[in-house]
Amino acid sequence: MKDYKIPNIIDILLTLFASILCGMGCGFINFASLGMDAIGIFYDGIRNVLKLSPEQIGTASYVVCFILSIFLLIVARKYVSIGSVIYILMYGFFANVGTVMWEHLISGDNLIIRILVASLGFLVLYIGLGIFIAVDIGVDAFTGVMLWICDITKKDMKIVKPVCDIGLTIIGAVLGGTLGAFTFISIILGGICLSAITKQFQKFYIKNIVIKRYNKGQNPEQTLKSDDED
Repeated sequence: MKDYKIPNIIDILLTLFASILCGMGCGFINFASLGMDAIGIFYDGIRNVLKLSPEQIGTASYVVCFILSIFLLIVARKYVSIGSVIYILMYGFFANVGTVMWEHLISGDNLIIRILVASLGFLVLYIGLGIFIAVDIGVDAFTGVMLWICDITKKDMKIVKPVCDIGLTIIGAVLGGTLGAFTFISIILGGICLSAITKQFQKFYIKNIVIKRYNKGQNPEQTLKSDDED
């Protein structure tokens, strides 16, 4: 894995914002009940097993991420950082907030509104993930585990992630997580959307933050990782 850069206040604030967006996006998708992404389904399945209400999917994410973080601290400490902690804390809380918010705003069960909320949820989620990836001061717990699997199996992430996503989807669905049309839509379009959003924000981040920071005399090695280092 590449070395983490040294974060400053702008990096931390952007990571906070990105993590909030990810949590809110998850909450929107959870409210719509039309299918979640692989990790969301797993969280929802754990929520069901723990007998928590649908509004407490963020609480279930705390439980899962805490266990995974402890595991990573034991087997791969390098994958736990300040960005990881920020993501866990903000994601769980705002996933609950995002679900409850729509329950207060929307009355009844209108399919068109649910489709719109789910679409907005995935957009917000992917924007959050794109910013989080671009700022790059840590990884979430599941990504950390996937990177650890890459290390021990010597396999590339493009092989490990789809296998993990399929496994999480199956386990989450068996445990009672919400599997639906948007699950398959996210599988087909999620990677494309996330890649496009990440690239656009990376351009903005490098042009407006990294270069200005470099011009002020900060060591560029502290703000950017080497592209040729694994």
